[in-house]
Amino acid sequence: MKKRIGSLLVGLGLFVTVMGTSLPAFAAHSCTETVTIGDVNLDGSVNAIDLLLLKQEIDCLVYFDNLQCIAADVDYNAAITMADYNMLKDYLLGNITSFPAGSSYTVYYGDVTGDQLVTDADKTKVSNYILGSVYLTSREFAAADVNGDQVVNSGDLTLINRHILNIEDHFPVCPQI
Repeated sequence: MKKRIGSLLVGLGLFVTVMGTSLPAFAAHSCTETVTIGDVNLDGSVNAIDLLLLKQEIDCLVYFDNLQCIAADVDYNAAITMADYNMLKDYLLGNITSFPAGSSYTVYYGDVTGDQLVTDADKTKVSNYILGSVYLTSREFAAADVNGDQVVNSGDLTLINRHILNIEDHFPVCPQI
């Protein structure tokens, strides 16, 4: 038994040595926000007001923030279009009972890759987005906007890096407990 524990400790020590400082920092569960798909005004229910707001966004009369974009993309094709409007209308009329995007989505701030961890992979994806070499979906964009200013830029990248290095334990967009 002692030999087994010793082997486990040696293995863990080797893993930590090899991985170094790239061990992932967990996205704190206080640093999440759950969006109901279809609830574009974020009031907790899906109704005709959401349909009206969705049409206004499509017509460029209003502009949605990050969370509203997630709620509005009911067909989960990374664009807010008349297809979303028609699907939301069908949902409200009872012609369909669910959306391809699911019933809700939880944004884990800092977790751009969707694994519920904040790691170097998230930092790399944000960096590549800033450089213009990758596109972020509305879900990825919301997760990357850790300072809550509705843009993803070097400020967000710095905060994500500081979180990975355990310099910051929460993001400005997150409530402190």
